[in-house]
Amino acid sequence: MIEEPPKKHYMAWMTLAMLDFVTIIRFEDVFYPYQNQGLSVIFSWIFLLICYQLPYTLIATQLGLASWIRRGTGSDVLGYATSWMYWAQTVPYLVDVSNSIIVSISWMILGNNTLGKHMSPFMFGLLTFVIILIFILCESAYKNSLDLLSLIGGIAMFAMSVIFVILIIWALMHGGHIATKMEWSSSFKPNFSVHYFSTTGLLIFAMSGAELAAPYVTRLKNPRKEFPKSMWMLFAMTVFMTLTETLGLAVLFDAKHIPHDFKMNGAFYAFQLLGEEAGMGKSLMYMYAIVCLLTVTC
Repeated sequence: MIEEPPKKHYMAWMTLAMLDFVTIIRFEDVFYPYQNQGLSVIFSWIFLLICYQLPYTLIATQLGLASWIRRGTGSDVLGYATSWMYWAQTVPYLVDVSNSIIVSISWMILGNNTLGKHMSPFMFGLLTFVIILIFILCESAYKNSLDLLSLIGGIAMFAMSVIFVILIIWALMHGGHIATKMEWSSSFKPNFSVHYFSTTGLLIFAMSGAELAAPYVTRLKNPRKEFPKSMWMLFAMTVFMTLTETLGLAVLFDAKHIPHDFKMNGAFYAFQLLGEEAGMGKSLMYMYAIVCLLTVTC
């Protein structure tokens, strides 16, 4: 008797979009650009979303960045160089992930960002390693757990962005004031200086990572039709998060008076302020800490 081959498990195109979404941009990725450029970062986001992220998402992700360069130029050397540079640029990203893990745990346990101050560098690194290892072991032990975690993480992070925008609108409708002065000449108009162009490079770094979807294209049931859907969904969510969140930050924080730890802790400050404004205490802040921990370990 001939046994039938097991049915292949296909990934839903929305799952692929969410998996890629948590690698491209997180809620806190918008904070540092806002700190550097103020509301003029809106211009930078729009320009890069159209001229970089959209074509990059639709083209490079189909092959993976290194393969795209290799086939597009016909040069193995450029393909290998791209692979090496991609590996090298992940080093600061891993450091950022480690910091995010500790910061998230600190806010979850202590309700502030002081946990790192009570730890030696060795304990800091060990705790980060253990947490990441646990997630890796879980993903290895349970089939399709990466799909599930990515789907949950992506939905949760996008939901927090929607909640953030809704509460900003609610606050404004209930007497809240806008912290940043919104005028074209003084706020939105970019100042094309060395500082502007150097900090704009950080936006490119924040929006990179779409090529990580390449290995999963073959897991779609109908890649030709479903893959473009995933990438357009990914692009739409990125547009929503970057633009609406930046405007929301302008309501909460004066662009000219930003806390020095805004990049790592700004998101927690934002949800803490909104939670207290809405009479929800610190519940939103704790909720975001859990979501942040989940997404950085996916």
